Amino acid sequence: MKSYNRIRRNGIYRSRSGMILGVCKGLAEHFDFSVFWTRVIALVFLCVVGFLPAIGLYLLAALLMKPEPVIPIGD
Repeated sequence: MKSYNRIRRNGIYRSRSGMILGVCKGLAEHFDFSVFWTRVIALVFLCVVGFLPAIGLYLLAALLMKPEPVIPIGD
């Protein structure tokens, strides 16, 4: 199933089942990386850079990334 999703999806999408806007989970799925470590890297980035730049970048990514396409059940 995962390979089918990778073939069907060409770009980076926000996950519809993510915690906050689905950015970290979408990036983790696209790069086939652990969601846990993606979120840890995001938290470290938040601590190193500061609250406003990190949250601003996260919100910008959420606005630029399209939501994950819905695959109909019958297909």
